[in-house]
Amino acid sequence: MSSKDKAWYEDKKLKSLYVKAQSNAFRGYTAPVISPKTTWIGTNSLTDFINHLGAYLADDEKRVLIVVDKDLRRMGEKVADKMKTMKQIDSRIFDQVFPEVPKYSIKDGVKACEEYEPKVIIAVGGGSTIDTAKMIFLLYEQPNINFNTMMAPSFLGLRKKVHLFVAIPTTSGTGSEATFVSVVTDTDRDPPKKTSVVLYELCPDFVVLHPYFVKDMPPWLTTGTGMDAMAHAMGTYMIIMSSFYNDMHNRMAIELILKYLPRAVKRGNDMEAREKMQVAAWLATSSIAGIEHGFGQSFGALFHVHHGICVSLFLCASIAYQSKVTNRFYDLAKLFKVKSSGKQKDEILRELLEKLQDFMKKIECPNSIEELKEPSISYEEYTANMEYLIEYAFNDYCTLSSTRPLNKKNIKRVFEIAYKNKIEDLMELHYK
Repeated sequence: MSSKDKAWYEDKKLKSLYVKAQSNAFRGYTAPVISPKTTWIGTNSLTDFINHLGAYLADDEKRVLIVVDKDLRRMGEKVADKMKTMKQIDSRIFDQVFPEVPKYSIKDGVKACEEYEPKVIIAVGGGSTIDTAKMIFLLYEQPNINFNTMMAPSFLGLRKKVHLFVAIPTTSGTGSEATFVSVVTDTDRDPPKKTSVVLYELCPDFVVLHPYFVKDMPPWLTTGTGMDAMAHAMGTYMIIMSSFYNDMHNRMAIELILKYLPRAVKRGNDMEAREKMQVAAWLATSSIAGIEHGFGQSFGALFHVHHGICVSLFLCASIAYQSKVTNRFYDLAKLFKVKSSGKQKDEILRELLEKLQDFMKKIECPNSIEELKEPSISYEEYTANMEYLIEYAFNDYCTLSSTRPLNKKNIKRVFEIAYKNKIEDLMELHYK
């Protein structure tokens, strides 16, 4: 494999430089806050957004490409009809969207843009749809770019062809609507590997959080995406890239998830819970994800398990592993109502892990790989892929920010423990 086919964070020298750049001293020099310009929330949010869009676009610019998967095409059509009725905005629908964003699937969307020349791209869907739309946007604007080289501080001058990029999420958890990252499955590799395309300009300009778009999520998807949001919030809190800005968002996100995710799973028509989970997911993606995403993305690429479930399976281990060198999990423990007075550090950690696993059971989320049912993964099948799991996690963008440095030996320990995720084994990650 040539260097151009590898992501920048797979380069040993660049990886080392990136980790050094995350020091407190450097972040005192530059720590940008990247977020959408406007996020509309509530039952009038779609109307408010379309009113704004109608005023923003000139008459000869009213061309919108709506990116949506086939199963949710009706939602894309709802947006299209409302734009046409309210503001005479024309649109086309692109529905060739596939789970986990296989690299080969992007070119058809770029071709659709070349034919239609949209001034706005609207993604209506979950994480895969929004990430697909981000890549279509990027490669339509810069067709010759090697997206493996994209680093957060890079600026390409996007929005020359497409003026606005908009996200309307239909799940509550992936958070792609509020981030500058797109996760793509590099299908040129064998086995395929999930790679992160990181560019500030990929953050959507506008976001619409309307409960209509999430009300029909089935319980399993509510659980999976909700735990993705929980992993974002708790995982980010533990890494060296955390900041006071991220911290306040993540603490509130955890509070909302603990209160409203069980309600949303139990009663899908609980619209208060649905709306609060939309906000929680948005809040939880105010920074890059934690190391549990590095493990989960590697696992998911090989075993094709739902992304939110994947990252949740490694959340306890990521907290336990980093707790050896940081006390930041104390704040997380408080949110889970762990009483810390008079207790040793390891006692607080143990109670936090137990309460997190209890919460996962409450919403019917598997606590270990062994507990997975769809698909069921035997220990033999799992360990047979250990070499790939370790290599992919070691070279994942999300594992760069670990508060405690990760080497391949410790990555292997985490993967081995995750098959059963027993509390005693998790605590060993803290002790040594």
